[in-house]
Amino acid sequence: MGWLARFFKGVGYLFPALDIGTSSLKLVQSERKGSNFKVKVHGIYEYKEQVFAGSEIIDEFELVRSIRELYEQLKIKDKQVTIHVPLHACFYSVISIPSGKDPESAVIDYMKSLISAEEFRQVKIDYRILPVAVEKGTIDIAIAAVKQEFLDKRINLLRQAGLEPTVIDIEPAAINNQFYLNNPDLTPVPVCLIDIGATYTKIVISFGGYPYITRNIEYGGISLTEQIQKELMLSFEDAERLKKGEPVKEMDQSSIDSIVDDFFKKIVTEALWTVENFKDRFNLEVESVYLYGGSAKLPDAAKRVERFSGKPTYLGSPLSFSGIVDSEEFAVAAGLSIRYKGDGNAKV
Repeated sequence: MGWLARFFKGVGYLFPALDIGTSSLKLVQSERKGSNFKVKVHGIYEYKEQVFAGSEIIDEFELVRSIRELYEQLKIKDKQVTIHVPLHACFYSVISIPSGKDPESAVIDYMKSLISAEEFRQVKIDYRILPVAVEKGTIDIAIAAVKQEFLDKRINLLRQAGLEPTVIDIEPAAINNQFYLNNPDLTPVPVCLIDIGATYTKIVISFGGYPYITRNIEYGGISLTEQIQKELMLSFEDAERLKKGEPVKEMDQSSIDSIVDDFFKKIVTEALWTVENFKDRFNLEVESVYLYGGSAKLPDAAKRVERFSGKPTYLGSPLSFSGIVDSEEFAVAAGLSIRYKGDGNAKV
């Protein structure tokens, strides 16, 4: 996508990929080994102070300091970086048009049907024609749109940290791309990818190597901690520990089972709604579910989602392409880490 990349180093160079989350930073830098990829360095940095309130940055100074600290800890000297636009801050959709219709005109008409003329002037829009269409006689087009204001703010933030955003991707593409990097054999079947972050849960329905439908819900690991805190009258710190299955005072882990079940039921309800939407639009059945994000590490997370969804559910392993396990929270950073100059094979 034209506006998603600006290039400085040689073709094929993989920049450090930085995932700016609402509770932590995740970084992955990969390198190419023949036709394969291998992780050079990866790390996570949890903020010492509150940086985000929802999606809003409330302490820019602390975020900049945290980025610099992570780079120092990992001893990274490269100042060019790959970043992403969070799903809550971008628009993504796949449309189908008759094969004889002009794709660019179709994209413009579609976006103008969704937003006002004023909004249209304020967003950056790009599209990609997917190599395979779900229906015969049609063309499937992936469309991404981001407000220019968000891009400018995010770029300025990174520059304050001494970095230069060189490749910019969108979050659903990053989640999608790491999945197919690790599971190329699953390209022919639709899958549901669920990334449960601290503040948001991202749902991506992927098929044929590409994301087709996305959904973002303002509900994540912090929501669960706050619910445990409220119902059991605990401190936030004790609720966080109990959520993770750690012992707290004389309270038994079973005391939170119903609360945790309700948490996953809500996420599964949203996921199944998204799955049905995909089925209605493309007449394809989603075969399985893969979990990512910090809350995927909660006790029996995959078992709970499988029980409530009725679909085989697995823990995702974003860095397994390099033999690294226990890496559920690195889905976005892993997907970003394989983007490079002249990346004609990028999914979006």
